[in-house]
Amino acid sequence: MKFGIDMGHNCPPHDTGATGIKQEDILTKAVGTQLIQKLKAAGHTAIDCTATSASSVNDSLRQRVNKANANNVNVFVSIHFNKFNTIANGTEVFAISNASKGIAKSVIKEILKLGFKDRGVKNTGFFVLKNTQMPAILIECCFCDAKVDMDRFNAEKMAEAIKDGLIGESNDDEAKPDKNYILEITKTTVLKPSTEQASELPKESLIDIQPGSYPVLDVRFEENHYWVKWPDKSKGNRNEHFVFAGYAKVIEKD
Repeated sequence: MKFGIDMGHNCPPHDTGATGIKQEDILTKAVGTQLIQKLKAAGHTAIDCTATSASSVNDSLRQRVNKANANNVNVFVSIHFNKFNTIANGTEVFAISNASKGIAKSVIKEILKLGFKDRGVKNTGFFVLKNTQMPAILIECCFCDAKVDMDRFNAEKMAEAIKDGLIGESNDDEAKPDKNYILEITKTTVLKPSTEQASELPKESLIDIQPGSYPVLDVRFEENHYWVKWPDKSKGNRNEHFVFAGYAKVIEKD
């Protein structure tokens, strides 16, 4: 998998982020730098999409999107920290497409294990989410002006949680699913990261799959496709696979 990692802001003087107990720029860089290292150590490609010099905030945002699109990354991740009234706290992740929301849910699940309040997955059309050509999420890790969050925050642990959410390689034992599912592939096809046409997606984001029976951990139906979660970690991000329903069927087992 190829990930585009955007360390929010970090582009003075026009785009420097929020100032709280700690500066947002410093926090996003600490998490983003370690996240890139962790993804590479796990065998993935990580492209730093952070802008370093820009004429305006819009220019800063446009550079991040352009770099992700130019490098044909599979997933774009923008890292941020919230600020409000020193009392609000917790983690929220933004996503606008179905594929992105699946990734967002996986990431926030891992971050919440660190003890942060669950503020949910939200749908807001931020520039970097609307203008990237691949599934994209924007993570508000926690609040940089909230003492409860800053006392809990650890950059290495946050990066590890985000990595686990992205590639599904948590060291924790996964909870067993309530049901067992078998995905029956009836015609040679591809697994893909969204419900878009395979011809419109980067070739490196597609995985060939032959006819046969495949156990999967979870499944749902979206836009004439099955979204499936794989137990096999070799298939990249296990939470990001869609297959055309015309070439497959799902069998639910007790």
